[in-house]
Amino acid sequence: MISFQSEDGCPLGVLLLKRRCRKEDCNRRSMSRKNTVACGFSQSLMENTLQMKTNYFNLKRGPVYAVALGFFGVLAGQGLLAQESIRPSSTGDMAAEARREVVLPTNYNIKAGPLLLDLTGRLEIEANDNVGLSETDREFDVIVRPEIRFNSFWQITRFNTLELSIGLGFAKYLLNTSADTSGVLVDPGTQISFDFYVGNWRINLHDRFAVLQNPIDEIGLSGVANFDRIQNAIGVQAVGDYNDMMVVLGYDHYNFWSLSGEFEYLDRAEEQVYASVSFDVSSAHRVGVDLHGSFVNYDQDFNNDGTTYGAGVFWEVTLSNYIKMRIAGGYQGMSFDGGGANGDSGDYNGYYANFMISQRLNAYWTHALTAGHEARLGLSVNYDEFDYARYNATWAFSSKFSLGMNAFVENSNESTGFASESSFRLGGGFSFGYQINRRTALTFAYQYVNKDSDEEFRSYYQNRAVIGISYDF
Repeated sequence: MISFQSEDGCPLGVLLLKRRCRKEDCNRRSMSRKNTVACGFSQSLMENTLQMKTNYFNLKRGPVYAVALGFFGVLAGQGLLAQESIRPSSTGDMAAEARREVVLPTNYNIKAGPLLLDLTGRLEIEANDNVGLSETDREFDVIVRPEIRFNSFWQITRFNTLELSIGLGFAKYLLNTSADTSGVLVDPGTQISFDFYVGNWRINLHDRFAVLQNPIDEIGLSGVANFDRIQNAIGVQAVGDYNDMMVVLGYDHYNFWSLSGEFEYLDRAEEQVYASVSFDVSSAHRVGVDLHGSFVNYDQDFNNDGTTYGAGVFWEVTLSNYIKMRIAGGYQGMSFDGGGANGDSGDYNGYYANFMISQRLNAYWTHALTAGHEARLGLSVNYDEFDYARYNATWAFSSKFSLGMNAFVENSNESTGFASESSFRLGGGFSFGYQINRRTALTFAYQYVNKDSDEEFRSYYQNRAVIGISYDF
């Protein structure tokens, strides 16, 4: 996330929480003394853009935009981008996220000493003209989604923090009841996280858990209404700050479990490791090296077990007080065992590259662009070469109204197997938010997506319109 600072160097999140920049709060940043660049680049483009807008406008007008902009992030992120899942990326994003500075939350309902609590409820009603992502037999449905989110943040000491976030909900289909959620959906932001310090190192222990349903998260899926699965990532992350040099080390044990027999062949465990070393070459430029790898073991013999690995470089730069940019790229490889029933014997030896730039044009408009190329694990093949470009913008044109816009293109080429596919997908949408009062907000959003596949009956288009109301208790 991009974290703006006050003139005296205190993070605005702390400034908002305490209403003044206390010396001890700023001292907490001793682990991040030169993070002007490094802390400005997050794992998620949407998270980057929304946090920049939320921090700035909370300072100017209070927590008016948090709920409306948060909804825009949920719609555009969970509804479209598979990269928003909790599965660790294999191209250096986890190390980039680790370099982000940790600041106290600014939106909470209850403050009991060092404990901050926040509870938010939300009800969404969605009209969807193609719930099954079908090319021919398109089905319309109306979906009701009640949700509740609980966040707690406990600053045990000046340098030890415990965070617990839980998001729960379910989906009720009014026409096609067989697509109803079989259990409770758990938001990808659900996690328990504990930070502590050892010398110059910040150590983070975490467990991130999600139960998801929407099949549009995966470009390789067509003709299905539900893609029910459980994802869990438990691990440890260490960030060492040595003034001009920063070191990141991390490990995650990741599990994927399907909740339907149709996709049980995807059940697997992954051992993910990553490392990064970066240097401040000036007050505005940071350069570094990323390393990453994983061991993939499927429960069944349909997909092949394998090993992924790669190394690359990155450059993070603050072009001005309002523009941040990140460029990264390097070698990426994937080696797979043979003998799987998917009929794929291919390995990947290629490259990854990604680019991100975000800008705050003025007090009302922020936008960001990201693009990249990488290889990912395939659904019914060994791997999928994936290209993408996404644009997001937020316009807060009054103290009560905000508008969000997004557009994206994606291109997928799966490795050779019995069910390989090449596809192209594009889409876009907008969201409109109205803050009724300090606790209640209304939102309306529309999203369009169109997939073109080289396989018969796997192309589709979909229109979604969502109206929602949220209440911050």
